[in-house]
Amino acid sequence: MIYFILAEVKTMQKVEEKILENGLEIVAVKKDNLPIFQLSLVISAGSVDDPRGKEGLANLTASLLDEGSKKYTSIEIFEKFEELGTEFSISAGNWSTTISLKSLTENAEKSLEIFSEVLLNPTFPSEELEKLKKRTISNIISQKGDPDYVVRLLLDKELYRKHPLSHPIEGYENTIMNIGRDDIVNFYSKFYLPNNSILVVVSSLEPKKAISLVEKYLSKWKRGELKREYIENIEYPKEKEMLVYHFPGINQAYVFLGAKGISRTNKDFTKLRVVNYMFGGSGFSSRITKVIRVKYGYAYWSYSSLDPGYRRNNAIYEGAFIAGFSTKIGSANHAIELLLEELNKAINEGFTQEELDASKSYYEGSIARQVQTYSQVASIIINAKIWKIPYDYWLRDIQEIKDLKLEEVNKTAKEYLPKNFVVVVLADTTQYKPNVKGFDRVEIKEFKAIEN
Repeated sequence: MIYFILAEVKTMQKVEEKILENGLEIVAVKKDNLPIFQLSLVISAGSVDDPRGKEGLANLTASLLDEGSKKYTSIEIFEKFEELGTEFSISAGNWSTTISLKSLTENAEKSLEIFSEVLLNPTFPSEELEKLKKRTISNIISQKGDPDYVVRLLLDKELYRKHPLSHPIEGYENTIMNIGRDDIVNFYSKFYLPNNSILVVVSSLEPKKAISLVEKYLSKWKRGELKREYIENIEYPKEKEMLVYHFPGINQAYVFLGAKGISRTNKDFTKLRVVNYMFGGSGFSSRITKVIRVKYGYAYWSYSSLDPGYRRNNAIYEGAFIAGFSTKIGSANHAIELLLEELNKAINEGFTQEELDASKSYYEGSIARQVQTYSQVASIIINAKIWKIPYDYWLRDIQEIKDLKLEEVNKTAKEYLPKNFVVVVLADTTQYKPNVKGFDRVEIKEFKAIEN
């Protein structure tokens, strides 16, 4: 383990950075294990930038990007990458859009030529847009029959309320219909800018050579004036709410608790990660799994998670704390009570030294394994650039966790675990009636409220 970590530190030290004249920020890292060229381009534009009434625009723009360029058709793009054995992908997220390329180092330049053509010269064919809209709407409709999917959408809707994070990345059926080719072109022109992007290369090439190769193909990417709408802070629940949505014909209850967390920049973030691990993030050894699933046999699955939030320019958006499980309808009320009891115990009584020691062992091993692959190293660099923290932050996290005292962890749990939250329940309300004490508001809603 020690040898592995030291080897990765050595790798991470082989880093070069350059900002091109067009504003594109490039970071190149050398990783010698294999002749691989891994490129990740992160554009600061995601679903939070969707105009109201056109939710899903960022996702459609990303999905349509490789459907044709001035030089190549969509089929030619696919075939050329396939001939080179190059993996190419585009995905829109909440805050950003990521374009990834992975090839053998010997095919890096040929792959970059196609990559630059796709990125710089998309044609956004109208006929392909209409096909994509139909597929997207069909997918949205089909997923409405999946309670796992629906309950997460409902949680976002109720947790984030008026914030842009409340709508799904893929949008809604009616908003997809509102999007035309001009909207795609305008979104691309507004946000797909070199001065709104970070590009990371992890490869077997010397970093300066990798940067030179990228510069050859992306220096002609034109800089633009970035005009972005202000995104308000997230207003997380300020009371205890329970919202039950009717989903006919299911014999289970899907339960999620959502609340305010903290951001990656908070000095106590690493401590709270450990708290989350002990509470619900560690599988069968977590508090809620031991009680809800193992002791009572209620849950098919249970977990908790801590979102680090996001940093855009100088604005910090705090992430969410989420816990959830599914259970039979007959045990739902008691299972919710148990979840809240464990939350209160963690806040008021804290954790044990045995739990903390197990957490330290887990993180010492797992965090180090997060820099094994080329894409993982790229992700490490991207996170460091977004949060403006050192590239070796993952090593610092390991050391901080190793040095943690139990009283520090319990103080963190008491301060940051949620006292106010929203609990979203998806169930057939002809069979399930909420009966849990301690909520300031309990309301039964119709599933159709998921619509925009």
